[in-house]
Amino acid sequence: MKLMTMKKTVAVTAAILGSIALGGTQALASHHFETTLVQQKPALNQLDNYVFASERPDHTAFIMNVSSTPKEGDDGIFSSEALYNIHVSNDDKFETGHTFSLQFDGDKYTLYSSDKPNGPVGEMGTKIGEGVVGKTAELSDGIQVWAGVAKDPFYGNSPSLHLLRTELNSGQPYDPDIWSQSGGKSIFVGRKSAAIVLDVPNSMLSSTIRTFMTTDVKQDDDSWQQIQFSANPLFSHIMLFENEALKEAYNRTRPDMQDDYKPIAAARISRAATLAKSQDDPIKYGNEIADQLIPDVLTYKPGTEATFTATERNGRPLDDDAMSVVLTMLLGTETDQKIPNPKLHTDTFPYVIPTTLN
Repeated sequence: MKLMTMKKTVAVTAAILGSIALGGTQALASHHFETTLVQQKPALNQLDNYVFASERPDHTAFIMNVSSTPKEGDDGIFSSEALYNIHVSNDDKFETGHTFSLQFDGDKYTLYSSDKPNGPVGEMGTKIGEGVVGKTAELSDGIQVWAGVAKDPFYGNSPSLHLLRTELNSGQPYDPDIWSQSGGKSIFVGRKSAAIVLDVPNSMLSSTIRTFMTTDVKQDDDSWQQIQFSANPLFSHIMLFENEALKEAYNRTRPDMQDDYKPIAAARISRAATLAKSQDDPIKYGNEIADQLIPDVLTYKPGTEATFTATERNGRPLDDDAMSVVLTMLLGTETDQKIPNPKLHTDTFPYVIPTTLN
């Protein structure tokens, strides 16, 4: 189901390219606070996505991190007005596979499964089980689920990223020393988030899967609207120009609707590589990286070790340095964000580290 006509997408693209602005000082994480709505309702906010081999043989783990400021009270962790969707396509046309959707009611949730990885917004499919926030649920077909509050595994040098944006915006040459100016600190230290964790049997998956995550919200007329989309870490935050209209439009797309965003991402990458003096042909380089990142999905071969680097991306493990990887791809030169990995994850289900709100 198309969420936005190509004409509308092209119109938004033209408007953005006519008034490019990189500004913005809040660089919270891979997908933190991208739009006005999620700034007002943080429980709707998608953060990071991970796909890797489960601790259980012949299973794959999917993690959807949301809500960067979980709190007590109604809709303080997960929103009761939303569907949180993990889309898993078994083919590159997004025609076969599954969408796993969680709907919350207080501290309880219902998990649904559809056999359409790219189906209509709000389509839940068949109920396959229920669970309680903070507890592991064993559901049908060998699916295991956990949803609750966890330590945020993401780490990022946001102050230095803002310096990079300032350089790009003004056309200054790239200065690699900016990554040392934060004093080696991540603004994510001590932060919490909510997480949805699924362990799915590989028998439900093809030899290569393509994963993306969305959040849908019910409207006054009982229809559903997609308000968030994410897959690759930091894609909209770094690869797209800092313009709310563009990000609003992107958050309503699906992978089969994203071709119009290739020239925008390519332009950002080409500009960055030019200012970094890293490529003999920055335009060619920008086009090549944009082709790798769009359609925006996490591609993974079930049963193999997940890795996420600038040269090899197979799923995404919790132990990755996502910001350094994306910065390397953006600038066309090896980049280290200069902060330590806090390693806020485990090797056992639910893989994230559960914590309390207080």
